[in-house]
Amino acid sequence: MNPVALRVSVACLVPVLVALVYFGVIATDRYVSESSVVIRSGNSSGNSFSLGGLLPMPSGSAQDLVVVSDYIQSMEMAEFLDKQLELRSHFSNANIDFVSRLSVHASAEEYHQYLQGMISVVYEESSEIISVTARAFTASMARDMNREIILKSELLINRLSDRIARDTLGIAKAELDRAIANAKDVSVRRSRFAVENQSFDPGVETNSLFGLIAGLDSKLAETRAQYTEKSAYLRETTAEMQSIKNRITGLEAEIARERARLSDETGQGVGHLLEEYKPLVVEEELARQRYASALMALEAARKESQQQKRYLATFVQPNLPTSSTEPERFVDAVGSVLLTFLLYAIFALCRAAVREHIDFAH
Repeated sequence: MNPVALRVSVACLVPVLVALVYFGVIATDRYVSESSVVIRSGNSSGNSFSLGGLLPMPSGSAQDLVVVSDYIQSMEMAEFLDKQLELRSHFSNANIDFVSRLSVHASAEEYHQYLQGMISVVYEESSEIISVTARAFTASMARDMNREIILKSELLINRLSDRIARDTLGIAKAELDRAIANAKDVSVRRSRFAVENQSFDPGVETNSLFGLIAGLDSKLAETRAQYTEKSAYLRETTAEMQSIKNRITGLEAEIARERARLSDETGQGVGHLLEEYKPLVVEEELARQRYASALMALEAARKESQQQKRYLATFVQPNLPTSSTEPERFVDAVGSVLLTFLLYAIFALCRAAVREHIDFAH
């Protein structure tokens, strides 16, 4: 046999033989545990839409599922699983074949990369379902890995959900606190105004003064008419005419005093107090409206936070494998053989093309 052909044949047979021996005898059995989860919320609506409903946008639960998918494959999850289950010891056990075994001296990055091959996550966008597959070299470890992954993912969703609720309620509560503080400030200033000016409501007092002055004006007009009528047949010196004149003088003096209460020369009358009081009334009404709005906003935020609260629902629980399903020895062995012969065929074609080119050149 041609020495070159012999070397090529040996080079092909050796990988085939190694693959058959490895998958047939050496490869350690792996157990697979599977589970499926979905995220639910208080808001049962599905995808949101933009541009008048023409373009669908991912729902909040879909975004959370993407986050969960990435988190399961993260370094934090790898370290958590090692802390809970001592995965490094499990995967570096001497009973595991040298190809599948994790190095005892593997770094954190190498361990993380190794674990990514043992844990697979499939996210179905159409149904918003995550399928988690955990592989280990014992059935109980595969199930425990899957179970811990689900529990840790639930904690993540709860943490994110609680943070959203805290932020939403925090903003509403802060606005309510500001509204309460503003209302208290206005109330204190109104009470101080009443104490300093001895007037609880200048508006009511002003209306009372106007009514009193109007009544006095009416009496003064009647008295003057009476004086004019009697002056036609009574002398000014008569007692009755003097009495009427005194009544007129008294009414005029009383009206002058009451008008002075509205606005005296120093500008400190009831009318001036009313100018200071009206802005307080307006501020008090605005503070009351602001408080009512903040209270309604807080209630709306509380309902919204309940609707947006997320829950990780596991509808396919992690199973305990009854037998190993990996590696698929026959399929993997046949695949290795076919791959070897394919590489050999490619090599043979390339070799023939090179020889033909060399012969043509000569």
